[in-house]
Amino acid sequence: MISTLSETGEPRARWSLFAGALLFVAVLVALAAGGWGLLVSLGAPAPPAAVGETVEVPGGFLRVDGITPEHMAPMQAGKFGASGMSMSSMGMDMAPEGFRRFTVEVSLAAPEGGSLDYSAEDFRISGAGVPETGPVRHQLEAGTLPPGSGTSGALIFQAPEEAGNLLLTFGDARQPVVLELEPTRGQGHDNGGDRENEKGSHGGH
Repeated sequence: MISTLSETGEPRARWSLFAGALLFVAVLVALAAGGWGLLVSLGAPAPPAAVGETVEVPGGFLRVDGITPEHMAPMQAGKFGASGMSMSSMGMDMAPEGFRRFTVEVSLAAPEGGSLDYSAEDFRISGAGVPETGPVRHQLEAGTLPPGSGTSGALIFQAPEEAGNLLLTFGDARQPVVLELEPTRGQGHDNGGDRENEKGSHGGH
């Protein structure tokens, strides 16, 4: 009778140990998964900012003040001249066929407690159909902003006409800025066609 109990009790004890080990492993896996999820959430990049919003960058702050498409550049000549810029210095040559250029006006600021190192090469754009690339021209002197100071400038980027979802980043900044560009296909051609029609109508009279 005693031997029978010992024989049946031993498998039960082994099963209890095995079940306990499985439970322990399951708890460890759950804790590890939770910790990994927390790390991933903490390391997740911030959502893109919009034009006009201030974002934090390494050593300071960045704000995209505006975007000027290339076909609007002649209308901005007075603005560039007032800020000491010229059309030639801004590199207003025509973009290659199938590409468009646009000017991004930016402002940088250093916090009261530190300085900000910057250069035009710190700025990059990327997006659908666009590998990460820097400006083709710029009006932004490289340097170091002392605490509590700021500066502004303009950068010209080039991207394929069909490119979309463009993002601007600065150095190792975790939060990019969305660059919403107007559609280029059809606009210039429509305007040109209207002008030609106007000339034809006047010529007919």
